[in-house]
Amino acid sequence: MNKTMIRRAVLAGGIAILAAATYGSPERYIADMIWTDDAAPWEKVTAVYVPDRSKPNNVLVSDAQFADLEACRAHIHNLAVEHDDPDLKKGRYDCAIGFYAQQEDKGVTGDYRLMLQ
Repeated sequence: MNKTMIRRAVLAGGIAILAAATYGSPERYIADMIWTDDAAPWEKVTAVYVPDRSKPNNVLVSDAQFADLEACRAHIHNLAVEHDDPDLKKGRYDCAIGFYAQQEDKGVTGDYRLMLQ
């Protein structure tokens, strides 16, 4: 690659980043691009645990918000041990990564960027 091609690639990348930053949620866009399977440094992770799959309405959502996926999984493991299910044969869990709020007429809603196990 010559210097001209490198300059063009850097310029195109800069334009793409600026375009993303001016549209919607730039933090979410950047997180989707770089942290495809974990939390970005500014995101928090929420543990969602269902102790018994046959009772899907019994959901435990952690008050604590974790810095990364591994901390969430460790917390879920502790919850599973407390519920006599260390191998998660009866229960299930999700780690909800990066809640992004959206202002609407009816109030504030939003969604998580990723739901991983």
